[in-house]
Amino acid sequence: MKGIACSVAMMVFFIFAVSSPAQTVTSPVHLRQGTADLGSAHYVYGAIFAKLWRGGLPKGSTIDVLPYAGGTGNALLMDKGDADLGLLFGAAVKWAYDGTVVFNKKHEFIRGLVGSLDKYYIGIMVTKKSGITSLEEVAKKKSPVRIVSQPQGGASEASMRLVLEAYGMTYEMIRSWGGSVTPTSTSVAQNQMTDGKADIWINMLVAKHPMISELAMSTDIIFLPMSDEVVKKLETLGYKKDILPAKSFRGQDKEVQLVGWPTTLVGHKDLPAELAYVLTKTLVENKPELVKGHAALKDFIVEDAWKFQTPYGTPLHPGAEKYYREKGMMK
Repeated sequence: MKGIACSVAMMVFFIFAVSSPAQTVTSPVHLRQGTADLGSAHYVYGAIFAKLWRGGLPKGSTIDVLPYAGGTGNALLMDKGDADLGLLFGAAVKWAYDGTVVFNKKHEFIRGLVGSLDKYYIGIMVTKKSGITSLEEVAKKKSPVRIVSQPQGGASEASMRLVLEAYGMTYEMIRSWGGSVTPTSTSVAQNQMTDGKADIWINMLVAKHPMISELAMSTDIIFLPMSDEVVKKLETLGYKKDILPAKSFRGQDKEVQLVGWPTTLVGHKDLPAELAYVLTKTLVENKPELVKGHAALKDFIVEDAWKFQTPYGTPLHPGAEKYYREKGMMK
């Protein structure tokens, strides 16, 4: 009987060990994390995350912070096998998983790790000297405006295109009026606005964004509000109505109605469960360190970090889910 009891106990232990992901990583790992271009908030986030993760991973582990792709393009980067993790904006997670809006196929390998990291807005910035007071006016007058944004493939460029369409404009229309649309790096966009070579910069931003704060210090810019009609159009694409607080930037004395979404961290479904567990745990339990690295992470809603199935219809990674369940965060 003792032998049978012992065998049963060993069998139960074996089943438990196989079905439950380990909570520690024992061997060095090499990870590639998709962020956005140098100077962007997402690149800074990636560097902060990597520093924290290195402290909890085995000696010899490496984490590459990839300075390109952006909050939609990182899904494509992961699809090609060039990244294991990526920062994606809110509904862009759903777009990628379902293969809609800016994606022409489903990216069903995406698994949620940490959501609700911050609060991003789509900012429409114009130079005061341009005389532009609204995008409705630009469309009506067919003005030859010069527009800049971040590189193609990122969430900022995709959002710029969707915003223009909500106002009844396309890149081709603007160019036909004698204007220009130039997706470029954050630093170049900033310089072109400062030098008077661009009139409008449509970009994903956080309050107190360093490079936009720098632009506002050197150049008189105006943040254009979005009308209720435009907000409703963009909400059908997964954006949410939001308000950029007054005094987020120099010269911006009033609240500005915009739309936005939070940043999320996703991983590939093939990421080992024990690794996903550690990566998730490290970020969720170190909000003070995250905020030290970038002020925008003060808006990280820790208790909502697990919410991927609703509203994005995207599954959590099993390793991340194990962590959230152990902590009693998932209901």
